[in-house]
Amino acid sequence: MQRIAVEDRRAALLAAAVRVIARGGMARASTRAIAAEAGMPTASFHYVFTSHAAMVEELVAAILAAQSVAVAGSVAEAGSLREFVGGALQGWLDRAAEDPEVEVALHEIVAWSRSSAELRRLAERVYDGYAGSIGAFVRAAEERFAVRWAVPREDVARFVLVITDGVAARWLVDRDDAAARRSLATGAGAVLGLVEA
Repeated sequence: MQRIAVEDRRAALLAAAVRVIARGGMARASTRAIAAEAGMPTASFHYVFTSHAAMVEELVAAILAAQSVAVAGSVAEAGSLREFVGGALQGWLDRAAEDPEVEVALHEIVAWSRSSAELRRLAERVYDGYAGSIGAFVRAAEERFAVRWAVPREDVARFVLVITDGVAARWLVDRDDAAARRSLATGAGAVLGLVEA
């Protein structure tokens, strides 16, 4: 039998977890189901991850990191604040559209983790991760375009999260790209309206 490197097993199990969670929710995402989806024995799961909770935490961290990198790429060439804000908002939607299973899985993890005080930290981790990423983009806008906000930076970041999260959640239901783009354009205008005159 061919040996598979631990990192390759980890990647395969995380990808399998996304598929299982997106298809059946967290209630069906047992270690056995995830290992079977990856085409591995359950023992392989326990060889890679210390627990189911550890796997979920690692999955959340990987998804958030990939989202942040994708959005950073969407604003790299922005020549104006308007392009930067529009590109950042569109980048979040593009990431969801590129791999909707990942976005569905993340929504499922958040909903599941709110079910108990013990698990709630995962939902908090997701939204803390979003806040950190968006906060970094808000600071980058300040630095690149000498922006001063009419409200505290944290409020700008929270508002951007409300826009992106809402548009992505709606898009997951209707998959209406044109409507999502219109909503993001409206949102970008609202964010630009927070710039101090």
